[in-house]
Amino acid sequence: MYICIMTLKGTKMILLMLGVACVAVLILSYKYISTEDLQGNSLSVQTKNLPQLMMDRQGSLEKFKERQTHLLENCHPSTNLEKNPKFEYVKKRFLLYDSKSNFVFCMVQKIGCTFWRRLFHSLKYKAISDVYTINPKKVHTENLPTLGHLNITEASRVLRSANTAMFVRDPYERIFSAYLDKLYVINLYYMEHLGRHIVKSRKKPTAVSLRCGHDVSFSELIRYLVEQKRKRQYVDEHFSPIHTHCLPCQIKYNFTGKMESFDEDVSEIMTKTGIFQNVSGLMSRKSSIAKEINSSIYTNILDAFNNRNNMLPCMTMNEMYGRVWTTLQLRGFLNPDLPMPDSPHLTVDMVYREAIKNSDPSRVSEYKHRGLVKMYKTVDRQLLLQFREYVLLDCQLFGYNDRPPYVFSDD
Repeated sequence: MYICIMTLKGTKMILLMLGVACVAVLILSYKYISTEDLQGNSLSVQTKNLPQLMMDRQGSLEKFKERQTHLLENCHPSTNLEKNPKFEYVKKRFLLYDSKSNFVFCMVQKIGCTFWRRLFHSLKYKAISDVYTINPKKVHTENLPTLGHLNITEASRVLRSANTAMFVRDPYERIFSAYLDKLYVINLYYMEHLGRHIVKSRKKPTAVSLRCGHDVSFSELIRYLVEQKRKRQYVDEHFSPIHTHCLPCQIKYNFTGKMESFDEDVSEIMTKTGIFQNVSGLMSRKSSIAKEINSSIYTNILDAFNNRNNMLPCMTMNEMYGRVWTTLQLRGFLNPDLPMPDSPHLTVDMVYREAIKNSDPSRVSEYKHRGLVKMYKTVDRQLLLQFREYVLLDCQLFGYNDRPPYVFSDD
């Protein structure tokens, strides 16, 4: 008798639980019913989306877990984070921190760095209507909140409790991008501080090259990086390996996004963490590409013009415009087969109008890849094999091919 009563109670409990579950499913399903559904037009189609949405969300989380697992499997035994002498610099320089949402982001130059700095900037200035209107130079010079104000023990504690994220990128593409922005386009600071240093390694550098540092080839940069690694000497953070910025074998990142799936990964991180949900004017990189092209074209051309007095001992004005034009082609903003306007008296307005007229946002990836392949073909085979060692650990940790076909095409 006792057993029968218990069984009856158990059965009622199970039925009650099933009833609650059914109600929950109906409520959740209702969230995905459109106005048309209420009119009886497409209810069956819409309710089918619920399990698919749940599967998509689960799949996105699995993607981050798989990346974390892959990373840990390729990490070498390392010292405790708090005993790592690099941690003090890393937490101050690269680990952006929003205390209100308890979110830490590891910033790596040439991997969406400007985008993330704009987002952290927007947390300070709520009135911003569009994050893409924020001057990139401004966000790169202002002091954004990092873990630098905390001592090592406190910073370690935050990292254990916070949501943490970093982004990675194909190391070969990242170095190519850094070369264009720092040594190929007109960039006085890097030409003076890095370009002049690199050209000293030439057998017979010209006086102009030694004075200006304006004509460093991509192959020369690759050789310089290989030599710096061999001698264990400092490398500027735009060219230094990704893992040296974020210490991923010692800091556990909840989210490791990839540049190749930037929009998707950013969206999923924001949804999961709840950070930046109230930032207005936030759009995908794809939808903002026209703005980025317009801004880059204008900024690069204007920078060349504004630096004309400093650069004229090194290059003519038309040569500077030509360098800008080629940079825009290599970045994928312009057709690589399109010649620059032919005039002995080019102006900022003339170059800008021609560049805007001939830009094609739909072909940026295609044109950029052509430029990438073309640039790596200028590097001899032996040097490429040495450079592979320079990027090898990043490739292993983050799941990239250390011998990509577009670089090692003869393999």
